Formats: sequence, structure tokens, C-alpha cells
Amino acid sequence: MEIGIEIVPSNLPRFLRSLSSVIGYADFISLPECPFGRPLPSLLVFSVIAKGLGLEAIPNYRVMDRSELGFISEMMALSEVGVRRIVIVRGDLPSIGMPTNLNPVRAIELIKEHGIDIDVGVATYIKPSETLRAKIEAGADFVITQPIQDVEELSELLDFLEDIPLYTMIMPGLEDLDPNILKEMGLKEVRNVDYKALLQDISRTKVRGVIISSPKGVSKALEILR
Repeated sequence: MEIGIEIVPSNLPRFLRSLSSVIGYADFISLPECPFGRPLPSLLVFSVIAKGLGLEAIPNYRVMDRSELGFISEMMALSEVGVRRIVIVRGDLPSIGMPTNLNPVRAIELIKEHGIDIDVGVATYIKPSETLRAKIEAGADFVITQPIQDVEELSELLDFLEDIPLYTMIMPGLEDLDPNILKEMGLKEVRNVDYKALLQDISRTKVRGVIISSPKGVSKALEILR
């Protein structure tokens, strides 16, 4: 089972410290783009930096900020610099400017139509949905869930996906998040979770990998792995 750790791009010295701390623990890092619609440095640049240090980066691209031309140009650039996996998300409303009409299904179609050599992941709630089905029919290569708190939450989704690789997110520190953010994630309650035990439980399923994300930072994620 693959292990990923989420690192939010920030200034370069902080990013390098976070990156160096996860080497030896993570198989890849997940790079969210502009959480809550706030501007942050380019994922392309930080993906290249991670690759140069021997760690795969999986950037999460917000499609609502891009025209079709701008989006496909960035995907071409990612492929040229050796990024092999990305995640497509609609994203939170931008704090600057106006969103475009590009949606995840069309973004996947564009990548496939242009023959770009990159695997496309999509985000989903824990329960299967017609929205997820549409993304899969468009050509999604793998799926990532919102945070889970119990491995049993994944059983219906695993059956739905069949052989499509599933990655699930776990989030120590959920209790620190605003209730409105929890609601957007589809979480009705925050439980007292033993995340080390949960990681072991997930490893006994067909789940391809786990992404550890924490509002308390990379150090909290590493506690689970040590």
C-alpha cells in the first residue's frame, strides 16, 4: 500500500523543510492547489522540486481557475517535466477573480483527447454517486476519497469501483476544522480515532494507498508513521 503525505505549498524554505522531513516515510506527496481559494505558489514548480529530491509529487489541480487552453497547456508542461499522476478537482470559489466553466469531466476528456501521458485521479465523497460515475466514464484512472474515520466506510465504494485504484484520505486533527468545512467534506461528526490502527485496517483492504493530511501540519502526519 502506498503512503502519501499532503504538503501545502508555501514559501520555498518551509516547503523544503517539510519535504525533507517526509523522505523515507512517504512514497509520494500530495500538493493541494490554493485551498479555500487563496493564492499560493505554482504546483508545477513545487512538483519539479520534489522530483529533483527523489520524491513523486501528485499535484491537485483546480479546474475552475482555467480556460481549456490554459489547462491543457499546463497538463502538457507537467508531462514534459515527468509528473505522472495528477488529481483533478473543481475547487473552492476563488478569492481573486471569477471562475471559468471548466469542470472535472471536461478536464479529463481534454487530457485523454490530447493523448497526454499522465494518469488522472478524481476526488469523491465516500459514497458512490452519479458525479463519480461520470468522471470514471470520462476516463479517470484512480479515485481519492474525502477523509474517512472507519475502514467500513469504504466497502460500498470499493465494490462500486471494482478494479479502479482507490486512495483514501485520513486526517488527524479533524477536530480543529471549522464545522462548515467538515460539512463540505461530507462529515457529520468527528470521532475519536486511533489513526495508527486505522492505517493498519486500511492496509488489509483493496485500497491502493492512503494520503495523510492534517490541519496540524506534516509533523502530525508523521506521528502516525513512526
